[in-house]
Amino acid sequence: MTPEAEKYFDSLKETYASQRPKSEALHKKACRYMPGGDTRTATFFLPFPNFIERGEGAYMYDADGHKLLDFQNNYTSLIHGHAHKETVEAVCQQMARGSAYTAPFEKQIELSGLLAERFPGIDLIRFTNSGTEANMHALRIARAYTGKAKIIKTEGGYHGTTDVFEASVDPNIKKAGTLDSIKVIPESRGVSENALKDVLVAPFNDIERTAKIIEEHHHETACMIIEPIMGSAGQITPKIEYLTFLREITERYNIVLIFDEVVTGRLTTGGAQKYYGVTPDITTLGKIIGGGTPVGAFGGKEEIMQMYDPRRKQMYHSGTFNGNAVTMAAGLATMKAFDEEKAAYVNKLGDRFRDGILGIYRRLGLNMQISGAGSIYNTLFTDKPVSNYRDVATAHEELNKILYMALLNKGVFNAERGMFCMSTAMTESDVDFGLDAVKSALGDMLPVIAAEAPELIL
Repeated sequence: MTPEAEKYFDSLKETYASQRPKSEALHKKACRYMPGGDTRTATFFLPFPNFIERGEGAYMYDADGHKLLDFQNNYTSLIHGHAHKETVEAVCQQMARGSAYTAPFEKQIELSGLLAERFPGIDLIRFTNSGTEANMHALRIARAYTGKAKIIKTEGGYHGTTDVFEASVDPNIKKAGTLDSIKVIPESRGVSENALKDVLVAPFNDIERTAKIIEEHHHETACMIIEPIMGSAGQITPKIEYLTFLREITERYNIVLIFDEVVTGRLTTGGAQKYYGVTPDITTLGKIIGGGTPVGAFGGKEEIMQMYDPRRKQMYHSGTFNGNAVTMAAGLATMKAFDEEKAAYVNKLGDRFRDGILGIYRRLGLNMQISGAGSIYNTLFTDKPVSNYRDVATAHEELNKILYMALLNKGVFNAERGMFCMSTAMTESDVDFGLDAVKSALGDMLPVIAAEAPELIL
């Protein structure tokens, strides 16, 4: 950052800290028992995170009594906001009957049936406890089905924290090679180099370069996994022709096409595959299908998924809490409430937010981008159109961190990377409140933006 940006950022953090003595005390206490007082890296930020006491509808309330409009919704997982009435009732009723059994039960059938009916690419489905697990098993079954080992993922694509997927998630593009020859870079220390030997990385939305990789490696490639909209990379939307190309070329070469819809499952009642009209072989899910409880799922074509049929004794998949009673109850109540009407409603709120942000850019004279679709969007401090990870990586990401802190001080909670998502608990007035906060924050930031990124000022 420029000295001016650093000074402004520091002033925002000082204001934040001065208003949250209880959160600061709780953070210091947490540091006694957890490294850095943290057990989930994505929720940590400096000077310290604000500790939340409760959530209700579209709002959260922190330990110091601040009311925050929640545009993050636990990173998109709370489609109905906090303490959704029907979900709370379903969980309470189920807890009274038992939280987990070493046996199947009817709610598993109900939720699996609902998801299979809604998602075009799902004939059969199995539950896990996270999106990470879902993607891990999707990869395993793709390898078993094809008899091949390598995978292709997109640069900037996030598919959880299994070693094989911790490849080129947020790489330094100065070290990542060229788009014609992308280097596979581990996301974290401790990631096995051996695991990454089976990973090939392609640029998102790039038909020519992706085709080249597939043509050269199809004989050893089990699957290609993509987020139909690249979430943590900045809500980068796909070109329809790119998705249809992937569908055609993977079918041609017996490569399993996996759509990671852990986030995009909220785009319609049938996810991004329904929204874009492209059907994968395997779909992975999470987030909203658990109603705020830990969940994951992977499903797909019957001929593939039947390999996990225990009667066949071909593959093994278990887990103490797979399809547990509380998650099934919460997920079923949540997904029943997320019908076509609610999906249209939350996407309409997303349209209102997107249009409002574009209007703010115009009024403030900012040449910036917003990416996303449906009910999820990302503000981007770049003047260039965005179609792949590198377009976002060259943006001024530090300005989104400044905006995040500025919004927290104004009672709005989004994500540091600039993500905003809507929930059905929100009203148009809530969205407008958020937009007013963004307008005020960006207006205050204009001198900093001019110093840090003058090309963004018209």
